[in-house]
Parts: sequence; C-alpha cells; structure tokens
Amino acid sequence: MATGAAAAANASQQQQQAVFEAKHAELLAEARGMAAEFGVDVCAVAFRPDGAAVQHRFLGVAREAPAVGMIRRAVARDVSAMGLREVAQHERQLRALRAIVERELQAKAAVRAKGATKAGASAAAAAAGNKRAPEQQQQAGGAGDKKIRRIIID
Repeated sequence: MATGAAAAANASQQQQQAVFEAKHAELLAEARGMAAEFGVDVCAVAFRPDGAAVQHRFLGVAREAPAVGMIRRAVARDVSAMGLREVAQHERQLRALRAIVERELQAKAAVRAKGATKAGASAAAAAAGNKRAPEQQQQAGGAGDKKIRRIIID
C-alpha cells in the first residue's frame, strides 16, 4: 500500500513538472517576444512546483546600444570640427579598416565553406552506404529530392 501511494505521489510530481516545463517554455517565449517587439527589458519569474523561483531576463536593447549612440555623436562632433584634409585622411583610414574587416570575414566564410564541404562529403559517403529504397529514405528524412533518383521500370 505504501509503495502504491509513493508511486502515485511520484506520478503526480512528474505530471506537475511536465506542466511546469510546458508553461515555463510558453512564458519564456512570450517574454522574449515582448522584449524584442517593444525594445524593453523583461524580467520573467516562475515558481517551480517545489516552490523554488526561477528568474530570466531578456534585454530588448543590447547593453552597448547607448554607448554606440554616444560614440556616434562624439565622432560626428569631431568630424564636423575637421578640415577637408583631415576628413579625407579619416575616410582613407575608414576604408582601410573596412578592407581589413572584409578580408577577415571572407577568411572565416572560406573556413566555414571548407568545413561544410568536408561534412557534405561524409554525408554523401554515408548516403552511399545506405541500402534503403528511395521511398524509405524520403520517409526517414535520409536524403533530399536532389539526392534521390527514382528508377521507373515499364
């Protein structure tokens, strides 16, 4: 009898935990959406079935956004105080910096592309070893339409 009561209590706790997890995920999604939509910081607090509080913060505006605005205003003041030669030199420096950033981004993209090519080759090798019929592969999500060739026999 005691084990039956313990099992019932355990099942009840598991059910409460499952309901909490579902509602908690819904709350977090709504809070995240509100922060993004309205650009405000949102603090969400949920209480677990055992009574412990769980707190999450979602930032509507990145923390560095006020600093970026302040820097832009300072740069605008500095540029407006420059002469034509200084502005031209400043523009050359900015172009050089942009070129450096662009090269770094292209290098990172090339590394990612190389990694994707290796992953694609290993996926193709795995697909070649797959002995399923094309219809079964599609159902199982094993290959896309481009990889499957259907053979029609008259």
